[in-house]
Amino acid sequence: MTVQIKYCGCQSEEDYSLLIKTNADLIGFIFAESKRKVKPSEVKRWVVKYGKPKKLAGVFQNASVQEIKDVITEVPIDIIQCHGAETEETIMEIKNQCNKEIYKAIAFSEHIFNEIESYGKAADAIIVDSVSKGRFGGTGVPFSWIDVPLMMKKAVQVGTTCFIAGGISPDNVSELIRYNPHGIDLSSGIEENGKKSVKRIEQLERMIMK
Repeated sequence: MTVQIKYCGCQSEEDYSLLIKTNADLIGFIFAESKRKVKPSEVKRWVVKYGKPKKLAGVFQNASVQEIKDVITEVPIDIIQCHGAETEETIMEIKNQCNKEIYKAIAFSEHIFNEIESYGKAADAIIVDSVSKGRFGGTGVPFSWIDVPLMMKKAVQVGTTCFIAGGISPDNVSELIRYNPHGIDLSSGIEENGKKSVKRIEQLERMIMK
């Protein structure tokens, strides 16, 4: 199985014009509170100018169905990524109301296999992210990947896909790939000085494709 690549945290026209030319399968935009938060009107402008050769994901955190609808009405989002405390029932409601694929981010913990099983029945994909200093997601810190093969197995059992996020970079991606994740999700790992980096992306993709 070929690993899927999701580049998240696209926050400028420069980022977008670069990312659409990469080997990424998905490009993610953050509409939740974050240093990488973008406005739907900005993303719409970039897509109109450069086209949409990749699938686009919108990241939300504990947003209402109406808040999500307001964004996807303006931006041609393919995937809604829920990165908060959304329940399985909420995930199903968003999916039914918005008619989009739903990805659910969950924190790596001792309960990870139970959570993959629970959320995997509602979400089209699971993103396992790290927690550092009480902060979930966007930490730039990896968790131990030794259980990744078991996570993938559990995801397949419940009929979903599992991405790994948190602290992935060109420096360590070859180690992660050995565990055969379904997908990887990166943001800061492909940045230099707060911008998506051609050099970092090329390094990363060479490690994955070799």
